[in-house]
Amino acid sequence: MCGIFAYLNFFTPKKRAEVIDILLQGLRRMEYRGYDSAGIAIDSSNNNTADNKDHNDVGVFRKTGKVDALYDHIKDAKDLDMEVTYSVHCGIGHTRWATHGKPKDENAHPQRSNTNNDFVVVHNGILTNYKDIKGYLEQKGHKFESETDTEVIAKLVQHIYERHTDFSFRQIVEMAIQQLEGAFALAFKSRHYPGQLVAARRGSPLLVGIKSDSRLTTNHFPVYYSKDIGVREWREEIVKYLISSNDKSGKNGQDI
Repeated sequence: MCGIFAYLNFFTPKKRAEVIDILLQGLRRMEYRGYDSAGIAIDSSNNNTADNKDHNDVGVFRKTGKVDALYDHIKDAKDLDMEVTYSVHCGIGHTRWATHGKPKDENAHPQRSNTNNDFVVVHNGILTNYKDIKGYLEQKGHKFESETDTEVIAKLVQHIYERHTDFSFRQIVEMAIQQLEGAFALAFKSRHYPGQLVAARRGSPLLVGIKSDSRLTTNHFPVYYSKDIGVREWREEIVKYLISSNDKSGKNGQDI
């Protein structure tokens, strides 16, 4: 059991300090769902990344222990201008109850796709097929840093993005979650899609709240339901890997 929280201010100017405070307040309310570790991901550049496409760096802050330990960790961060103002900014956060992997900083969320933090994700739930996908991704050259099932999701999204750079953020996430088995709620942030947030769920609760002066904006908030887009292409490739790695007889095409 874990708690996830995300905050997106859309053309509502907020200082970085305000964004962090909102994220930490959200995590404190979710802390009963996990207090082994906590973490957040925010824009780390001291520029407004929504307006400056060349500065889209994502900063990940993770700490073993309660949310207060995370707060102290962020407070000690160097070169993080708390006064920079964002008109559009996406931040995600997580409190962890350890299931896969011991309580330590490397296993805390958000989990990342690579050292550049191209894609980061927070996750509540359990993936039942993460070992299969991890083996496939390792064969493709991806290096893993943690013991968590969640890191598989971040790296799978990265893997798909590298082959479909013309896809929208939503399309990439949608294609990735089609490969996942289990129950989960997820929130994603990416340096390639500044100011955008994608959330998804299957079998786990996920609440979306919208504060707006415009009723039209609220009524037209996009919600998509699962489709079969991309299932065949990627699942067949993963199945081919599994057949190869599980075929003890040396005969290709073994059913699994």
